[in-house]
Amino acid sequence: MVKSNILTSGAIFMAMTALITFTACGSNEVGDQRFPKVSDPGILFTIEDLLHTPYKELNNYSTEGLPGATDVSFGFMKINGGDPHDYEMRFYESHQSAVNQGTAMAIEGSGDTAILSDDDANYKEGVKNRRTIIGGGTGGGARSGIGPKFATYAIFGNIVMLCPGSDPETSLERCSLMANALVSNE
Repeated sequence: MVKSNILTSGAIFMAMTALITFTACGSNEVGDQRFPKVSDPGILFTIEDLLHTPYKELNNYSTEGLPGATDVSFGFMKINGGDPHDYEMRFYESHQSAVNQGTAMAIEGSGDTAILSDDDANYKEGVKNRRTIIGGGTGGGARSGIGPKFATYAIFGNIVMLCPGSDPETSLERCSLMANALVSNE
């Protein structure tokens, strides 16, 4: 009986650990749940943590015009040896600060309503890197305009992540891959 209870307790512990890991680390889907747009794994990440993942920094942006941010990095990460995907990673002192001070600016930099003009953006640093060429165009494969590179954002701990994708689902999937890279680096 004691051995059975120990095995049952061990199995419950393993299942709970797996559930917490998948939920916090962000496989894109856990059951019917997608990677959460806002989550706190209880870790305060630094730019050094980011640079110890497969992520490669291209630019370290000024935080001027980005209230509360302590660091901003623009770079890319190759996922499973595939094509590189660009990310804009904004660091804050705490998860609450990222939520309170970072949400409005993340909305400004991502999604269908992203502000992609230097003249109109509140946070001007890196605006050009938040754009991508879109549309089928006509005549020899020409494109029809510019659109947002980042379909949405996620707040993971003290980081606001602008993640690439043509739609919010793809974007959140790529945010989950970045979150996994950060957590497995800890």
